[in-house]
Amino acid sequence: MKKQFINSLLAIGMIASLTACGGTSGTAETGVAEAEAFDDYARPVTVPEDEVSIIYLVSNMTDESNIRCENQVAIEAAHRGWDYQVINYEKEDNFREYFQNAINQQPTAIIIGITQSFESYQDLVASARDAGIGVYSNDNSIIDGVISNSTMDNSAAAAAIMDQVIADHGPELNYAVFELSSEVVTLRADTAKSYDSDQVHLLDAIDLASTGDLNTAGYTIAQTWMQQYGDELQFIFGSADTPAISAAEAIIQAGDTTGATTFVSGVDGGASTWSYIRNDTPLKYTYSQPFEYFSHITCQAIYDIQVAGLNPGDEGCIVTAAGENITDAVGIVTTIENCPQPGDSIHSVFDYYGEDQNDEEAWYNWTDGPGIYEVTE
Repeated sequence: MKKQFINSLLAIGMIASLTACGGTSGTAETGVAEAEAFDDYARPVTVPEDEVSIIYLVSNMTDESNIRCENQVAIEAAHRGWDYQVINYEKEDNFREYFQNAINQQPTAIIIGITQSFESYQDLVASARDAGIGVYSNDNSIIDGVISNSTMDNSAAAAAIMDQVIADHGPELNYAVFELSSEVVTLRADTAKSYDSDQVHLLDAIDLASTGDLNTAGYTIAQTWMQQYGDELQFIFGSADTPAISAAEAIIQAGDTTGATTFVSGVDGGASTWSYIRNDTPLKYTYSQPFEYFSHITCQAIYDIQVAGLNPGDEGCIVTAAGENITDAVGIVTTIENCPQPGDSIHSVFDYYGEDQNDEEAWYNWTDGPGIYEVTE
């Protein structure tokens, strides 16, 4: 897989390669046809597939959701012959600088992973789009200028967790919720909090960012809650796996090694999470997301719009309208009863195979680049 980036594209070459099903309009100055826009910005450049270059902006590569999303983008880029670069900006404070750096490199498209307060960067999205760069979210959110976001129905995922927990433990349950100021996590947290009733009792909800370190926030907050509520706290709804694992460690350190008194759920799924579940720790549930499918949909959107020249809503285009949240992918609630085993292909966890599991040409059988993610111990 090529890793070197084309730092600039000749403007004339970019314009000459533009094609769009939406039609064209000539310009008197150049005589070159310009593709019609499909939203309030310049239409993203269209190039031959072997000239596509993409940059993926992603944070917190200790988070398995980000690792798996990025792994599949790397597979897709290698399989499709695209130039590819991942920028791990690590801290939200670095996002603006790294986003501007990505724009300066003039790639065909920029993919943006989950980002806190994404709306505050709308000016950079506009700058990228005005330069003819496609901007796509991957398990993130939609703001003005973002062409599509590939994710799941996060409210439905949270509801699936809550329904399963209540079915397993009965309605008389005291719980607390991890929050975070990002659209994805807010949807999950708000849904979990909405279960508060005469039977299911919400004791507390705290923004993970209040601790200043998202990697250890779950541990710190769980410690605080256990000191404050003691045995009264039965369940912590972790709105993502990283803080859920961290909370599980706090519970273990407090002596409750199997979560007999207080247990935790997460949302994401991945090797570390499944290991905790498999080994009967306080982390008892997660909603396993098909991150690979999200990334495939995002890369297919780039292909449809910036290689095939389709516009959102055209027949055959995976994006039906500019600014669409694509939420067709559905995950699964994972417990100790259905937890995947080490060595399993990540794709075996889900059901998007249909009847074509052995189709060698299907995206879920591509082994290019880093290869298919496998469950580890």
